[in-house]
Amino acid sequence: MRSASSGRAGSAPYDSRGARHPVTVMAEQITDVFLDLGYRVAEGPEVEAEWFAFDALNMDDRHPARAPERTFHVEHPSVPGRRSGLVLRAHTSPVQVRAMLGTPPPLRVVCTGRAFRPDTADTTHSPVFHQVEGLAVDLGLTMVDLKKTLDHFAAAMFGRGTVTRLRTHRFAYTDPSAEVDVECAVCRGTVAEDPAEAPRGSAVEDAPAGPCGTCGGAGWIEWGGCGMVHPRVLAACGVDPHRYGAFAFGMGVERTLMLRYGLKDMRDVVDGDVRFPLGMDESVPGGPRPRSLPRATATITANAATRAVPAARAVPDMETIPLTRGHGARAARRRETGGGLSRSQNLRRRIGHALAGAGYVETPCFPFVCDAAWDAFGLAPDDPRRATLTLTNPISPREPSLRTTLLPGLLAALGLNLARGNPAPALFEQGAVFVPPTSDLPPVPRADRRPTDEQLDALNTALPAQPRHLAAALTGESSWARAVDAARTAAHVMGAGLVTRPTEHAPWLPGRCLELLVGEAVLGHAGELRAGTVQALGLPPRTSAMEIDLTAMEHLTDLGSR
Repeated sequence: MRSASSGRAGSAPYDSRGARHPVTVMAEQITDVFLDLGYRVAEGPEVEAEWFAFDALNMDDRHPARAPERTFHVEHPSVPGRRSGLVLRAHTSPVQVRAMLGTPPPLRVVCTGRAFRPDTADTTHSPVFHQVEGLAVDLGLTMVDLKKTLDHFAAAMFGRGTVTRLRTHRFAYTDPSAEVDVECAVCRGTVAEDPAEAPRGSAVEDAPAGPCGTCGGAGWIEWGGCGMVHPRVLAACGVDPHRYGAFAFGMGVERTLMLRYGLKDMRDVVDGDVRFPLGMDESVPGGPRPRSLPRATATITANAATRAVPAARAVPDMETIPLTRGHGARAARRRETGGGLSRSQNLRRRIGHALAGAGYVETPCFPFVCDAAWDAFGLAPDDPRRATLTLTNPISPREPSLRTTLLPGLLAALGLNLARGNPAPALFEQGAVFVPPTSDLPPVPRADRRPTDEQLDALNTALPAQPRHLAAALTGESSWARAVDAARTAAHVMGAGLVTRPTEHAPWLPGRCLELLVGEAVLGHAGELRAGTVQALGLPPRTSAMEIDLTAMEHLTDLGSR
């Protein structure tokens, strides 16, 4: 069928430039560093069984990480207030467990993904954040190998010559364990009484007068944790601890971003204001590394209700500091072909680039929703989108459930940006939604040995389906047609033959709603939202949205290519 728009597929909303979110860019740059070291990228579910999240990691029932103050627990489907044995993962370490269970040594994997903790958002915390974790399992690995890997990683993130130091710590899943500090990229541990008198180009010239505002004069900043994987963890994953050594490390992606660019408030990174990604444009390549990173950022204040955010161009461009992987023909070929990534990972990267190029700004949203959202959408009482997983300990009692669609969060972000005076934003998000399982509760295998295949099947069957969706939201004349074109852009990247068909489906306006199909499978919808929905959400007329199931589309294109 013909496009709903007279323009080309993926045409940009007018007077808008797009951007991927800096956390996405940072995570990809981190991943690329380890791809060049021979690591492969691993992923895992965000709603996870407690056995993977804790038991296999040497955290028994009494471990404080399992407390409701530290981990979101999913409620039992038939006993309100009781835990189900499922959690929103508080760290990405379960991916390491799954990697060891699925692949015999030698093994090197890196994982970047979302993690969740019941923390109120402030300058250094967020209930939703991203982690990077690395794992290496091989003969003869030691802490020396770990330290060299961390120094390489630090140099790639913060510039050549940056080093790390390890401080003794205790983690349940590693022994010995350490916290990782990175050398302060602002002062390099040097304080000058009068920087103007320092030799040109020296570290002293860039050092602040008095204690450094970034590290307080210590010269080091806490970055993450690491250690040699505990023998009990190896045994639980079926790896012989007497034969193999393994090291692991983990850092926050947002923390790495903030340290690299001198950002002070994590809320600027996570609250959905489009000025943050637009102010850290990734499009300018290469260039020499600045001698020091900024210790403060400028601000924009649109009105009295607007909290300050980093100004556009107030921090270095996302690719001004070249990574180690940027050199050599093999690295260049890998960048061009997406080598080292799974097909799904490569497609998601390409879709993000395509939509940013079409004028959309990536806006990752929290997965928490409330029943009022479904009422605003006009969903029928038996609509399957109302069937959600519920948390026993939500951040807010108003939002106790996990999303079955990306639209509530993305439309809320659209409203936030309009309220702050940001001009006509067009937003997109790629992320998981959560479909409640129909199977029994997960089993709890012993943690001193590898589970049987039957136990692993039962653990995985008990998890909710977590397909990845793509959604877009925007306002203005013909915005509904451009929302359809956003879906066409994603389908083109995937090589899928997307067709459209008029339909009626809440929350879209009858006569301005299209089904998005590949073959005869309905994968999503796009169009203008009904008047009652935009009014309930405080959005302007002619607000439009699109949502499509990327996991299903990828599956159908895989079948079609066979």
